[in-house]
Amino acid sequence: MKLDFSSLPGFNQAANWMNDVLKGDAGSYSLILDWAYKMAANADLPGLDSAEELAREYLAKSGTLEERADRLVKDYQVKTGLLGAATGAGGLMTLPINLVSSTLLQMRMAAAIALMGGWKLEDEKVKKALMLCALGSKVVNKLTSAVLEKAAQKAAVKLTGKVVGKSVPLMGMVLSGAIDATTTKTIGKAAKQWFITEVPDVLTIYAE
Repeated sequence: MKLDFSSLPGFNQAANWMNDVLKGDAGSYSLILDWAYKMAANADLPGLDSAEELAREYLAKSGTLEERADRLVKDYQVKTGLLGAATGAGGLMTLPINLVSSTLLQMRMAAAIALMGGWKLEDEKVKKALMLCALGSKVVNKLTSAVLEKAAQKAAVKLTGKVVGKSVPLMGMVLSGAIDATTTKTIGKAAKQWFITEVPDVLTIYAE
């Protein structure tokens, strides 16, 4: 599977930030997610549907809203899994590229699910919830900068724990694909829950 996002605005900077995250700078994770969020809402990215276009595509499919969201998550599990396997073959050299690319796809998927649920991406609460979701959080009680910072720190620790296997050529090819697919499923499940099936109060009541 060939998906080259290197020509996207800010991609190289995002890859540099990911290098910083892998070195222990959890603060750079928020910068990456902010970039991915902006790319998710951008309708003019060559070779990549916007979140709005993605939402329209899956809303046009048959089944309940929940079933259509599930189909989107499953399709993106395959997409990120194949991308992870392809870039994982390069070991450490391609690791930041893999991580940034998968983060972009996962954010695009989660944003599309939010749109399918009737939410607006320009809503600051939605933005923070999507960033929290992309960090792997399974529960959202508050949408504050402090909560996002803490989630970023936890996510960075988990990420560095996965680096060893993903960074080994060939073995990393299989492991990277599996990790990315599993992470995508977790993010997709949370997005479906937060924006469609079990919307938390924090999204309906303004929280700074």
